Amino acid sequence: MEASAPLASHIQPEPPEWQPRALWVGARLLCGAASFFFASFLFAYFYLRSLDPNESWKIGAVNPSMGLGLAIAGLLVLSAVVFRLGATRSTDTVGAGIVAIVLALVALGLQCFEDTTLGFGPASGGYASVFVGWTALYALFMLPCIFWMETQVASVWRTRREGIHRAVAEGVPAPDAELLRAGLEGCSFFWAYYVAVGVLAYIILYLV
Repeated sequence: MEASAPLASHIQPEPPEWQPRALWVGARLLCGAASFFFASFLFAYFYLRSLDPNESWKIGAVNPSMGLGLAIAGLLVLSAVVFRLGATRSTDTVGAGIVAIVLALVALGLQCFEDTTLGFGPASGGYASVFVGWTALYALFMLPCIFWMETQVASVWRTRREGIHRAVAEGVPAPDAELLRAGLEGCSFFWAYYVAVGVLAYIILYLV
């Protein structure tokens, strides 16, 4: 224990300027994790479709609503664009964030409505199992994404009230302002990427 004390005394915390970089890297690592997770559904879709054992790709009437799928994808794209613009440009970040969150919540509600009124289940063939699994888990993981967005918007609102938002807008090199900007950038980047995964799911599950 006595020998480890000098070593511990030499350990220094990370410099403050590294924290925004860590947020930037963390958001990109989350994108990689999401890619590997949803790639399993992409592989399952094409594998089961090409294999089609016993001609069980679709059993019975397996026809999801094209209108609902398009509405969900459109709302998610609008949400990602609005939030990204609000996070990276000198616009009303709080207003843009609220709009983006509302759009995401509406899309989530529509996805839940679709999954509960499909008229088929995962036992209705390979396509149905992939569709139900992909859309259900995508909607489930939207919840922490929306919560992350809400925390970022709440942070901007709080710091605006305390006067730090002016530092962000004017580019003042304040540590809190840098962290806030990095958090917004990371969150908006990941949300845009996650929405892109949803658009890919729409193309695969509805159009291909």
